[in-house]
Amino acid sequence: MASPETYDIHELKVDPEPVLSKCTERVACETCGKSVKYFCYYCYRAVGELEGKVPQIRLPFKLDVVKHAKELDGKSTAIHAKVVAPEDVEIITYSDACLDGVDVERTALLYPGPDAQDVGAMDISRVERVVVIDGTWSQAKAMVRDSAQLQRMQKVTIRPRRTRFWRYQNMDEQYLATIEAIYFLYRDSAGSGYDGEYDALMCFFKYFYTYIQGEYAARPERPFHSRHQANYIDYSAAQGGAERAA
Repeated sequence: MASPETYDIHELKVDPEPVLSKCTERVACETCGKSVKYFCYYCYRAVGELEGKVPQIRLPFKLDVVKHAKELDGKSTAIHAKVVAPEDVEIITYSDACLDGVDVERTALLYPGPDAQDVGAMDISRVERVVVIDGTWSQAKAMVRDSAQLQRMQKVTIRPRRTRFWRYQNMDEQYLATIEAIYFLYRDSAGSGYDGEYDALMCFFKYFYTYIQGEYAARPERPFHSRHQANYIDYSAAQGGAERAA
């Protein structure tokens, strides 16, 4: 297996700070009335000061995020993709019938394995949509094992990268957050000519990452999770990040 690459999140061609920093408190979602910050986890829309200001993009193929029923909405980074690309992303709660009607011959599943094809080396034009599973790895394995539709789909994979996710997970560092996996799915599928077309998918992730880096850099006495990847907080680069993102 190839060694995971380290990607520079600051090189992404999206600058979320001027927009997202305007969101300083929770507000009621105009659709469902729930109190949320940045975006509604249930209606998948930006709220408050962010309405109409979050980047909106189109994707070259549809994305179905199949979410495990026990995956907490407030912790799902997959929602970022729906907020940024609402016309091309659907979020579906897993059930036995959730993929009925999907053309499995024209649908791929982003999932590792010996039979998975590198998305950067395939003719992506023959794929109408890709399914991404949102849940823990044990939940993902169970969904693939139990779903006849998922088992029949062509599996695709992306080049291995080191996650920049701030939440500790009991896996190694190449297990990405869902939005990272979604972003690199589209980035890798574009090949060598990629020029930032889908960087906006990482808008919220980049903002939260920068904010957390700045918070801990400003308070070096405050320990980060001791079981997280070594040197996750870059104290030299993150100084002042909290002030920029607050």
